[in-house]
Amino acid sequence: MSKISCDICKDLIPLVKDEISTEDSRNVVKEHIKTCESCRKLYGDESLEQSRNPDLDRELEKLKRRLQIFSTVLMMFGVFFGLSLTASEEMFYNSLVMPVIGGLGYVIFGWKAAYLVPGLLFLMQCLLNFFGMARGMEYVSLMEIVMWIGIYSIFVELGVVIAGLLHFAFRKER
Repeated sequence: MSKISCDICKDLIPLVKDEISTEDSRNVVKEHIKTCESCRKLYGDESLEQSRNPDLDRELEKLKRRLQIFSTVLMMFGVFFGLSLTASEEMFYNSLVMPVIGGLGYVIFGWKAAYLVPGLLFLMQCLLNFFGMARGMEYVSLMEIVMWIGIYSIFVELGVVIAGLLHFAFRKER
């Protein structure tokens, strides 16, 4: 192995720690930190890194759960908002709301959102229709519900596909 200067080692350390460097760079850095105290300190003690990983993993899991809860609440708000627009003059906003609901559904359920979110839309529309009938308000027939949910499902599927493709495109290579 060839010797490298501390400046080169300092440039390579982040690449080695992130595991995106070549094998040669990794070997050169490992050899250099055996003999250089300052670069070894910069590289860090591996035992300290291993002791911090469980805490980091736990925090990432908490953050992931919070994101899923927030996405679920936001999706449910979007579902109620979108369905409330069904019989109004602003119904065309559903062409914007429903793809967002599909994207949030992908964040929560993954590819299962392709059938879970339209099922959720149908269930929520039936519940809203039932409560509207119970309160003596105007209600929608079952055929109309199926028709509207079919149209909304197309927009939801579009959102799921876009979110899935974005997830695939920005996924970190391993």
